This record gives sequence, C-alpha cells and structure tokens, in this order.
Amino acid sequence: MTSIRARLLLWIGLPFTLIGILTLILSQVVLSRQINETFDAMLLNAAERIERRIHSVDGELRINMHYFSISTLGSRGEGKIFYRIQDDADTMLAGFEGLEGPPTNATRPVFYDTAFAGNELRAVALSFPVVRATHIGSIEVIVAESTEARESLINEFLLTLSALTAVGGLLAVTIAMLAIHRGLAPLRSVSRALRQRSPNDLDAIETPVPREVNTLITSINGLMARMRQSIRNTQQFNADVSHQLRTPVSEIRALAEVTARHCSDPALRRQLEEIERIAEEAGYTVQQLLTLAKTRHELVDTQVLTPVVLGEVCREACADAAARIYQRGQELEFIEQETGEVLGDPVRLRWLMQNLIENASQHAGAEASYRGTIRVRVFQQDGAPALSVSDDGVGVAVEDLSQLTVRFYRASPDTPGSGLGLAIVDEVAQAHGARLNFVSSPGEGLTVMVIFPPRHGDDAPKQSAAG
Repeated sequence: MTSIRARLLLWIGLPFTLIGILTLILSQVVLSRQINETFDAMLLNAAERIERRIHSVDGELRINMHYFSISTLGSRGEGKIFYRIQDDADTMLAGFEGLEGPPTNATRPVFYDTAFAGNELRAVALSFPVVRATHIGSIEVIVAESTEARESLINEFLLTLSALTAVGGLLAVTIAMLAIHRGLAPLRSVSRALRQRSPNDLDAIETPVPREVNTLITSINGLMARMRQSIRNTQQFNADVSHQLRTPVSEIRALAEVTARHCSDPALRRQLEEIERIAEEAGYTVQQLLTLAKTRHELVDTQVLTPVVLGEVCREACADAAARIYQRGQELEFIEQETGEVLGDPVRLRWLMQNLIENASQHAGAEASYRGTIRVRVFQQDGAPALSVSDDGVGVAVEDLSQLTVRFYRASPDTPGSGLGLAIVDEVAQAHGARLNFVSSPGEGLTVMVIFPPRHGDDAPKQSAAG
C-alpha cells in the first residue's frame, strides 16, 4: 500500500500537471489568434500603403515604391514578402506573376492562406477604384507574407510559457512536499515515541497531536488499555487456576501417601503410590505452567530491568539446587570464569537457572537415572556476559535441537517432567534480549548456552573461580 506522502503528492501533482497542460493548450489557441490578428493588421497596413503609392499620370498607372520598401512593411525580418498588383482587366502591373488571388471577389479586404514558390503564405487582397484617362477602373493589390515569423513568435511565447509553467510546477511541488513534511510531523512524532517504547509498555500515548490525529491516538490508547486489561485478566486467571489446582493436588498426594502407609494389601499400596507419583507430577506441572505464564516475554516491561551480577544469580541458584541434585546421586559444579552485569530481573533469571539445572538433572540420562556431573559456567562470549549448563548424558539428536523450547516437548518421553522447562528458559531469555545456543552430540551430553547482550560502559570483567 502506498504511503500518505505518496498519495498526497499524487493528488497534488496530478491536478497541477493537468492544469499546466490545459494552460499550454489554451495559451497556444489564444496566442495564435492574437498574433495572427496582429500580423494580419500589419499585412493590411502594408497593402494600404501600396494603395496610397499608386497614381495615374496621363492615363497610365505609376507605382512610387521599390520592392525593398514592400519587404519591410509587414515582416519582422524573418519571412518573405510577395505582392501582386493588377487592374480590373487582369493586366499585371507589378509584382509576382502566379501569386494566387483570393477565392472570392470582395469589395472589402480579404485574408486567406495560399502558397507560392514553395512557401506557405498568409495574404490579403484589397481592391480600390482608380481614375485612368476618361474612365474609372479598379486595382487589386495582394500582399502575402510567409508564416515563419508568426510561427517563430508563437513558438517563442509557448517555450517561455512552458518554462514558466515548469518552474512554477516544480516550485508548487516543492512547497507541497514541505507542507506534507510539516503536516506529517505529528505522525512521525507518535511513531518515534512508539519505537522508543518497551514492547511491553502499554501506557497511553501522551504526545500532543493535532485534532485530525487525535482520533487515531484515542483509538490506539483504547486498544492498549483493552490489551493491558486482557493481560491482567490472563495473569489473574493463571494465578487462580494454579492456586485452585495446587491445593486439591496436594491433598490427593498427601491422602494417597497416608493411606499407603496403613494399607496392608501390596497391590493396593502400589496403586496408591502410583496415585501419589501422578499427583506429584501434576503439582509440578501446575507450578511450571504458572511459572511459564509469569515469564512470558511480552509481559515483561524492559524499562524496569535493573543491573544484575550474573555470577551471583547463578551461584544462588546452584546453592538452592545442590541438596536436590546430591540426593539424586549427581554432582553440581559451578565455574565462574568471567562475569559482568546484565540488565535483568533477578527472580526470572533464577527461574532460568533452576530450569536449566533441573532439565539436565531429569533428562541427561534419558530413561535411565543420570549419575554424572552437571556443570554451570559463567563466562564472556565475544565481550558479552554468558552462562552455560552442560552434562555428560546421552545428548540430543541434531534434528531434535530446534524442538527443545517447544512447550510440552520432551526428547525422552519416558522421563519425568512437564516438558516446560526449556520453554520457560526461552521466554526468560527473550525477555532479556538473550539468545539460546544448544550444542549436543548423541552420547556426549547437552550444553545449553545463554548469551546476553553486552552492557556498554561496564567495568572490566571480574576474574574468579569456584567449584
């Protein structure tokens, strides 16, 4: 779709172009008529001057003038003059024989177009009485001029008018472009304000705008208000669902556990233990769904992110997970090579680390329990803060790496878990402008790297190591 600027220029430039063309056409018609009338008047004046120079002497007609005088009567010096003088007996008195006379005889001056000696001519024929000896006769004077002078003058006028029209058109378009530029300034201001906003900033637009744009701004503000309310409703719904589900699931788990302790029937005890396991997984899945809803990157206002030391967040997450990891017969190693600050939300970054560690703990061994080491490393990647979590497990096939962040996807369907851990990691990474890299080969484990955008002006990275 074309822009508003292009549409305005089209609707301004097109009428100006049509008006310019019509002006040139009408000017040609008017100028041609005026110039022809002026030249015809000069041609008639030349014929009348010839008439005044004809007189009779002893019954013979005499002409008191030369051709040079005739050639300067009506021409601007660019055309050719032809004349013919003959009496009522068609006797040639002077001039160019063969010069065609008027189509009809008339007592008044007659203007007509003709041709002679390869020249297009405009001619005037004038008849007047003359006394010769004892009788009165008439003399016909024809003066013709080639049309080069007329056409040259018309072309000069049209060329000048075309140049003035073109200059005026360019000036008008330039003024129109400046006016359009100034007129669209409020829209550019609104666009600039929206681009500078966080993707999650849904506050009303407060930029002053003209009345014509105010309706659009009001509509946008209304839309953002509805979106903000919809997001709040979704968040509240997720919290309510999580709260309402966690309580009965916990009760089912506790009831199954207590009942199993007092049950003497082995088959029934196994069923109760299975109910307890399913309830535990359901409770974990509900908790992960709530975490995923809270970490949606489009709900995070990047304007409220604060500087966070990445190494400290990772160290705290490792400390929280250490007891659980050791109970499963696994080792947790934390290595801080180089660290720095990132703009982030400490709570969400901790969720990211917890899910990376839990994903390695539960899925590194596929169907079998993993008994290896989980390594957490904080480092610098091309000047940007980064972290990685790796294991020595079975790894993931290359064709499955792109599916790891899909919700409810599990590379090993038989392993416990909700299939939401890496989806939560992906949401948190997007909210912080970070990118995820997966490196794995079957039988060589999986490494998940999170690379954050660099902070300009940070102090030099701190050097430390811990295990």
